[in-house]
Amino acid sequence: MEDTLYEERKTPGGFLIKVRLAKMTYVVFTNDGPEVPRGSKSKSIVVPVPRVAFLGSDFNLSHFRLSELSFVNVKAGKLVIPYQHGTSNEIKTIFVATGSASDILPVLVQHFTTKEDLVKECETSEIFHYLIVDEDLPRTDMVTLKIRFPAMNILVIKKKISSLETKVEKQTSSDNKVVDFSKVRATDVITNSNLNQYSQNPVFLARIHLRNMELDKVKQLLLDFKLNGQDVAFIRTFLEVMIRNEFNKPELKASREKLVALNEAFRLSTLILDSQIEEFEKELAEKKFSREIAAMIYALLSKEQDESREIERELILWEWKLLTKKLMIS
Repeated sequence: MEDTLYEERKTPGGFLIKVRLAKMTYVVFTNDGPEVPRGSKSKSIVVPVPRVAFLGSDFNLSHFRLSELSFVNVKAGKLVIPYQHGTSNEIKTIFVATGSASDILPVLVQHFTTKEDLVKECETSEIFHYLIVDEDLPRTDMVTLKIRFPAMNILVIKKKISSLETKVEKQTSSDNKVVDFSKVRATDVITNSNLNQYSQNPVFLARIHLRNMELDKVKQLLLDFKLNGQDVAFIRTFLEVMIRNEFNKPELKASREKLVALNEAFRLSTLILDSQIEEFEKELAEKKFSREIAAMIYALLSKEQDESREIERELILWEWKLLTKKLMIS
């Protein structure tokens, strides 16, 4: 009986939102029938209700029914999630892409003051789609959370920034910015873990391989995994810490050139994985790739082309491969 309970909401824009409470999934109905969200890989009309967690004592989410179904406005296909942070009374917002044309959509919001409470909830219930933290969270805690829950998108709020927009949107404006992990140091991450537990986690594997100075294995991650921008950001964080070599370790000094090349290859890979066409073609036009970097990029382009299901993208990748191959033999 409980499995068939639904909550319905008619929106001002004329959409009908039907939420299946037991599964916490929803369907958007338009005048033409059920909606398939734009960009949906499964092409399913059934969408999980986004689960968003805030971690930190400075957040004020009193306007939400925490842990219960809520409905928020949608602007240009993005959930508008309001919150307050710190001592300011200003209402700030986070934008989360949905692919829906509806003007209102459901969301589940929870607030945790300690990392331990968050971890307990994730282990006993479902993992959150988005975790919002403030910059006071210890850096090692942040990296550990990402390693433990790799599917969770983590956004960091700085107290001087009034609003955020998630990277998955691939869009920024003058007053909506993402603060990601460029400042996160990963000098101490899980020293006594079972490797098999994280064998499908490229971020964790990168940390292990770098710890052992197995740079070829780090390079192979580009080909063995479907990395996203956040994965690459973490891996580059590890690389940049090693390149800086604050403690002047001789093994890092000897491998600095290889680390720099690897970091550059991962930087360029982000442009490919995120389909930043103009930016990557500018890089190609400047012809600043070394042969080693060009070889890594060529291998990634070949993999992406083989996996592509869109003719237009496949043609773009094919053209990029030709240009990159020229850099390999020049």
